[in-house]
Amino acid sequence: MPSAIESNAGSGHLFTKEFSIDETTAGRKLRAFILTKLHETHVRADIITILRQNRVRVNGEIMSDTYILQPHDSVQVDIDNLEAIKGRLRGIDVQVKHKEPGLMVLLKSPGINKQAIEWAGAALEMVSDAFCGEVPESNKLVPWIAVNCVEKAIRSLVILVNSQRLHQVMLDQISSGQVMFTISALCHGKVEQTHVDKTTAESLASAANATLPHTSEEIPYLHPYLMWFKHNDLRFDIFDHVRLNVVSVTESSTAGYLSMVSGKIACSINPGLVLRRLMLELGYPVAGNQSHAKPLSNHRDKGSLLAFTSIEFLSPNQPTNIVVSEDVPPKLTSVCVREAKFFVQKQERAQKEISNMFADTSETDGLDDGLTMVNGKPAAYVTGRKQFCGYIFGVTPDTLIPRPSTETLVATVVELVDQKSAKILDLGTGSGCILLSVLLQTANTSGIGVDISSSALSVAQANSSLHRMGSRATFIQSTFSSFASELASCGPFDIIACNPPYVSASKITRMREAMEHEPLLAFVAEDGGYQFYRDIHSCLSANLSILTGSIAFEIGKNMEKGVRRIFADWTEVAAKRDSRGYLRVLVFKPPS
Repeated sequence: MPSAIESNAGSGHLFTKEFSIDETTAGRKLRAFILTKLHETHVRADIITILRQNRVRVNGEIMSDTYILQPHDSVQVDIDNLEAIKGRLRGIDVQVKHKEPGLMVLLKSPGINKQAIEWAGAALEMVSDAFCGEVPESNKLVPWIAVNCVEKAIRSLVILVNSQRLHQVMLDQISSGQVMFTISALCHGKVEQTHVDKTTAESLASAANATLPHTSEEIPYLHPYLMWFKHNDLRFDIFDHVRLNVVSVTESSTAGYLSMVSGKIACSINPGLVLRRLMLELGYPVAGNQSHAKPLSNHRDKGSLLAFTSIEFLSPNQPTNIVVSEDVPPKLTSVCVREAKFFVQKQERAQKEISNMFADTSETDGLDDGLTMVNGKPAAYVTGRKQFCGYIFGVTPDTLIPRPSTETLVATVVELVDQKSAKILDLGTGSGCILLSVLLQTANTSGIGVDISSSALSVAQANSSLHRMGSRATFIQSTFSSFASELASCGPFDIIACNPPYVSASKITRMREAMEHEPLLAFVAEDGGYQFYRDIHSCLSANLSILTGSIAFEIGKNMEKGVRRIFADWTEVAAKRDSRGYLRVLVFKPPS
């Protein structure tokens, strides 16, 4: 092994370090040898600088860094320890926020661990103007001591001291509640201030079926909930030493809501852990990937969306209260802005998906446009009403919100009535808006609305009463596959109107976000969307006497070929396009 001999080489912090080359290191290039020998004390960039400045000699002579070392060579390197310390400091993102004899507060960025920041404390003291002693090698500095826990993934304010005495002084301050940490965090959900204000350590323990100990006597058994406090060396009532304030609430496309909270935590050297666990117990976990946090699906950072914003403590050197404050980091606020933007974009996509699916006109219905989202819900469900064919109808989450495209079906049926008396059957009536709109526009007509959902039929009956159609409209529970036989005694019918579910299972999966508020029963059909057209064809083919006239179907975009194939044995008598030019209604007559 090579031996190293150190000697002073002039004034300042420069000294010469000498290495003797033996058989084990002979044959290596000078550059590789120097990089290996200095990597513990220097960063790579500073080692390259040493080589370029010709501060490396072999046997007293400057050699190329590609020189091959020979046995018994002597390598001399001129080293500046202060330069080496400053070089290593450049790679550690810390800022001095407060400094006094034996104590400093550093702000560290995510990614810096306890070992690095304790070394940085000693290094910062060494490079300060006040230091006038001998500068040791960077790997021989005596680290300072971090008072509060250092979590690598979190932007933190850290108290550092240079002696065990001061360390104990600061620990005593923390234990007695004289040190206050303030942390800002982004949490999942809509945090209610009233909820956090009434929460206590006792109430949280009770919710976990545990009882907080109230004495310092030895406890023979600890509830699993309480074991966490003991394992982390935390007092059982630590949550009573946290004061939470809800700063803001942002709508989020992934979490529903994100809440920015500010927590003041006392009596703990690990305030970040305490805040994360408290928010988890409250049901609003901090967004992130650390313990007791919950990841935000579109945020890939390894840490938590949590950061220290202040530390308050009593100076151990003089009777002065020290307050070190920092702004909420841009990272947290930018996530809020981004989530709000994504939420708006999601709502716009939802409206566009619904509009494209049903080929609605671009015209709106004013304030009660059912496709407009209000606080994450369709406006029609918020107001409980929807305009359709010029009439107002009540709607609930048990019924599909009427679409402008369906007005084409109503207009077609009205044409088929053509001022004659007619009996109409509305299959899949939902809110009853199709049948009732036809009856309101024609005289001497009556009808029956059929739906599988009893809840929807209740809405339809209420709409019938609203428009005083009780004597002309009846609503019955049945299905697309059995209505003809079950309603045989009520027929025959002159016209059947039907807007069946026709969204395929694969497409509704892609539209899940847009359709999450409306009943899937009114949307989804198997067999690529054609299931209920087939069921109706089979049901009518077995009971042709129930229909004396025509059946008018609403169809989805580009579904005309499939529906025509199903009713190939019937006669197509009309095809109607909606206001956007999409083929929307097909009319068939049964075989004679």
